[in-house]
Amino acid sequence: MIRVLVIDDDDIAREAMRAILVRAGFDVFELATPIGATAVIKRDKIAVVALDINMPTINGDKLAKLLRDNAQLSNLGIVLVSSCDIDKLSAIGDKVGADGIVSKSKLHVALAPAVERAVASRAGKAGATSSVPPSSSNPPSSIRRPK
Repeated sequence: MIRVLVIDDDDIAREAMRAILVRAGFDVFELATPIGATAVIKRDKIAVVALDINMPTINGDKLAKLLRDNAQLSNLGIVLVSSCDIDKLSAIGDKVGADGIVSKSKLHVALAPAVERAVASRAGKAGATSSVPPSSSNPPSSIRRPK
């Protein structure tokens, strides 16, 4: 079973993400703060992190960049989640190397597919012999991946 870590300081949003992902068949772990995320990811063999970008201790985009720059976590999928404008979220995703983005207004239809694509993307990159990522069709704008 694919393990997903949900990090969001908002209890309601975190619970909603957990429920959506459990219903989709994922094994879900939760943190209310990014503190300790790396230890949980390593210890519990997390495949994907669904990460809110607006948190008080450290912004999710900064954590995503730290995770992406950690060579030990090169196969970790990262999906950024936010209620901010989708174009702004897409730009942030591009900047930090996220595998996907999801608007909180579209969680119910977009989160599970974004996590599935992140898993596939990381699996493709782990098995790739070149630096060219696998091609894919364009998902709807609420769940599009950063370019």
